[in-house]
Amino acid sequence: MTRTIDTLARAARHGMLVRATCVCGNQRHYRAGDLATLVGGGRDPRSLRFRCSQCDRKPSSVAVIEVDLDRVGVLKVWKPVSAGDGTTAWTPERLKRG
Repeated sequence: MTRTIDTLARAARHGMLVRATCVCGNQRHYRAGDLATLVGGGRDPRSLRFRCSQCDRKPSSVAVIEVDLDRVGVLKVWKPVSAGDGTTAWTPERLKRG
């Protein structure tokens, strides 16, 4: 039986990514597990509020995608880093296996 991936926790269990795409062409990929840690695993990934870093608009689409093993090492994934003042900054890193 096929089950819809409708929460960050389900997407994280399958090791999936969340892709936010803006109309200006900018794309960002995030690990579903990182987002679930920050906003809660019960949230629908499509309900998250992203903002484009290039044009400052909301993204035109948010999608949950499987990790393409051909793109490991090429795909840039943004990961959260806690700053000393209690805020969270996002830094890019190359996607690794595992």
